[in-house]
Amino acid sequence: MSDRTRRIVGWGLAIGAIAVMVVGLLPKPAAADPEQRAQSLEQRLACPLCHGQSLAESGSDAAADLKVIIREKIDAGLTDDQILDYFAVRYGDHIVLEPPLLGWGLALWAAPLVAFGVGGWIVWTRRGVVS
Repeated sequence: MSDRTRRIVGWGLAIGAIAVMVVGLLPKPAAADPEQRAQSLEQRLACPLCHGQSLAESGSDAAADLKVIIREKIDAGLTDDQILDYFAVRYGDHIVLEPPLLGWGLALWAAPLVAFGVGGWIVWTRRGVVS
């Protein structure tokens, strides 16, 4: 494979990887059906008693109570963001499984892009060293 072809493939892979990361950061459209919205929110909120489980995965009584609250908030006309904010205020930011795109949450989302950029820079600067 020629040097030019390798460069083109390398750039193509880099651009493709960045595109996948950017698409992953795009907000998901809200479901119109109240039941789908409730299930989506249950996936995005952590059970306060079960470590590492979402409300949807948990079988605890606390999770069942929070699922009822989610449905009540949906019936009251609150948006998904308002419901997530309600739980974050009551239980702390750690209950929301997706970090926000603010402060440390932004750093968490940006970390893979930075790591990819640093790795690419290292490969680019070292490409003449290993033949």
